[in-house]
Amino acid sequence: MVLGIKSRGQPRAKVKWPVHIQTNRGAICGVTTNISTSGAHISCQESSQVEGKLRVRIDVPHRRSLNIVARVVWHAVTTPSESTSGFGIGVKFAHISADDRQLLQSLLAKHLERK
Repeated sequence: MVLGIKSRGQPRAKVKWPVHIQTNRGAICGVTTNISTSGAHISCQESSQVEGKLRVRIDVPHRRSLNIVARVVWHAVTTPSESTSGFGIGVKFAHISADDRQLLQSLLAKHLERK
């Protein structure tokens, strides 16, 4: 399924891919709830009171991992449910290699086709 959010300029795919975030305080694990070629929403169980730039590894199933430098644009406490955790982080991709961007574009295009 795809969620097109025009205010962000890029369509976002609703995917649940494991995420590992490296911060100055240590590692945080989470999962994407939606992603585009320019950013992502990440749901975490640990407090998401992080700021600035982070190293983010997104483990795409049956593919190689995406290694991205991202900037936190917001973080919030969310209402936990079966499908999401209690903390959310919105990130904008600050640096993504050409190969990783191409892979991400390809994966997102496949999700868009299923719409």
